[in-house]
Amino acid sequence: MQTDQYVQCVNQELERLLVFETVFKEYFHTCRNIEKGNCYASESFERLHLYLSKNILRYNRFVDQCAKVPAPQGYEEFNRRLIEGLKGIRNGVLMALMAIEPDRLDASLFNAGVNTQQQARDAIDAAFSHIQVAAS
Repeated sequence: MQTDQYVQCVNQELERLLVFETVFKEYFHTCRNIEKGNCYASESFERLHLYLSKNILRYNRFVDQCAKVPAPQGYEEFNRRLIEGLKGIRNGVLMALMAIEPDRLDASLFNAGVNTQQQARDAIDAAFSHIQVAAS
């Protein structure tokens, strides 16, 4: 893959990641509201678990698609770290999902999942320093 195509592809991936991140943050915000009792009658841990599960399946497909994109010379380490970060976000979301039980929230596990996601986001941010484009 040519560098220009790769950069365009990564930009599109990052835009999609932003959408997923927004969706996940909204689910987690709703989860905290349900825990406090500050929610609509139709909102429940059980329904939230179902919706989040469906979005994780979509996110898994997204990560798999990103992992298939070949990185051009100078972007290999960046690409490896990007994919690791995407997988780290997935692990954090899965951990938070496990914390959502039908009638309660395991706050400790939930917070660990949120922290894992933040660490993965930080790793993605740091990945940009590993781009080693040859000077022309």
